[in-house]
Amino acid sequence: VKIINKNLFVNTDTFRCEVTLAKNGHVLRTETLDTAVEPLSQQTYRLPFGKQQRQGEYTVTVAFLLREKTLWAEAGHEVAFGQYVYKVEGEEKAPVSGVEIVRSLHNIGVRGENFEVMFSVLNGGLVSYKYAGREMIEAIPKPNFWRAPTDNDCGNLMQMRYAQWKIASMYLSHKEYRKGAYGPSNLPQAEETDHSVKVTFTYLMPTTPASECQLTYEVFGDGKVKTTLTYDPVKELGDMPEFGVIFKFNADYDNVQWYGLGEAETYADRKKGAKLGIYQNKIVDNIARYMVPQECGAKEEVRWAKVTDRKGRGMYFEMDRESMMFSALPYTPHEMENAMHPYELPQIHYTVVRVAKGQMGIGGDDSWGAYTHQEYLLNADGKMEFSFSFKGI
Repeated sequence: VKIINKNLFVNTDTFRCEVTLAKNGHVLRTETLDTAVEPLSQQTYRLPFGKQQRQGEYTVTVAFLLREKTLWAEAGHEVAFGQYVYKVEGEEKAPVSGVEIVRSLHNIGVRGENFEVMFSVLNGGLVSYKYAGREMIEAIPKPNFWRAPTDNDCGNLMQMRYAQWKIASMYLSHKEYRKGAYGPSNLPQAEETDHSVKVTFTYLMPTTPASECQLTYEVFGDGKVKTTLTYDPVKELGDMPEFGVIFKFNADYDNVQWYGLGEAETYADRKKGAKLGIYQNKIVDNIARYMVPQECGAKEEVRWAKVTDRKGRGMYFEMDRESMMFSALPYTPHEMENAMHPYELPQIHYTVVRVAKGQMGIGGDDSWGAYTHQEYLLNADGKMEFSFSFKGI
């Protein structure tokens, strides 16, 4: 580890240096490292443990802590840290048991051990996910491209510049709206494999110009549903505030645990001070206490997350490869945007989960016109695709 001491007068031996090794978010070892780096100098030290060989994701965190209590902090207070993440690859898991598909005129059903899934041809989406006899979802999951504007967004008129994506999120449908109220609908495509059933919905978005996206569910025999959102960009529409899927669960699922950056909220351009680890809190605690309700509670670089009730039952979300942006709040982005004060927020009825490839940064060079930096916007230059899995627990 290379330690760079930017203090003008203080040697690093003033602090206690701790090195922590974790695997998949769980701490394996914590060791003390003796350092003595002079002010405005740097030095490299050998870590107290070598590279691990077993499959998994490892984090090495080096932190400097106060040795004694001061006027401004208790002993053990962390004043600086650095973190390195690496993976050891392993063999892929063997395919799980198969599933049964049941077709009718208006629905497509999929059954497996301890679960039932139903897709609606008429309503265009996943209308039921039962796990261990319990219905898990309260509304059809839909593609989502919007987040509640922040104070910084309002200063640069983000709502006006990105308004087409709010329309797309609120009013997308499997129905061909351009051919009248009784026009044709896009029928879902169902495909069977040896170990899964794949159902794909095409959604039309009433943007100008018109656009469309596809949402594919692949159901496996253990109840896991791999979900893939794809969108072929329409040049005139440009990038969007968010690219993901929104779920509504019963408000009884009021706990969230995640393996990602934390413990505070993080964004594309607000995460340098966060650590990779396993964190948990109450859903309602992710609502920031701003004077004006706005986007809050986002979690970047999430590998997996659980939304559960007091008995530990709920839904487990997981990324297959890349990490995701995860959000679990009592409100939709539109409900937060509609309230000018916290007391205007509605009574809590749902737990709203958003799983996304990413979200545009929240900017903040100033709050009266500065745009979010280009590198923190979602790239819509080519086909956009995002995959994750969910499963009842």
